[in-house]
Amino acid sequence: MATFATGVTVVTTRWGEAIHGLTVNAFCSVSLEPALVLVCIENQTTARSLLEKSGIFAVNVLAADQEATARRFASSQLSAAERFQGVTYHQERTGAPILDHSLGFLDCRMIAAYPGGDHTIFLGEVQALGQRDLQQPLLYFQSTYRSMHS
Repeated sequence: MATFATGVTVVTTRWGEAIHGLTVNAFCSVSLEPALVLVCIENQTTARSLLEKSGIFAVNVLAADQEATARRFASSQLSAAERFQGVTYHQERTGAPILDHSLGFLDCRMIAAYPGGDHTIFLGEVQALGQRDLQQPLLYFQSTYRSMHS
């Protein structure tokens, strides 16, 4: 799988006062009408159980200059609160955190969840979306973060 280049996202969710986010590269568009996307989340993560309870998630697409953000949200050494320290975010339609400096975002309401081995596949209907000025995306290839020019 390391030979397949992917974009890098941070998937966030909110359940009451609890927020969580994690770095995810298993994300794709499923349908344009209605607008549907899917994300795959490892079953043993806190984010997975919060997403299942809340029924909402946001996919924050990272720009090439956000490698530190990707590493922060991928760290198992940081609590959910620590992952968000110093990271500015806002809410759109669902209440899931939207990272202010992401390349783009999709704010989703979960419509289905499917077992997928050691992951759960969450299907979400897009409720809101946006992008900032066109930037280069952050990529992941051969277990390394990269940009379009590296």
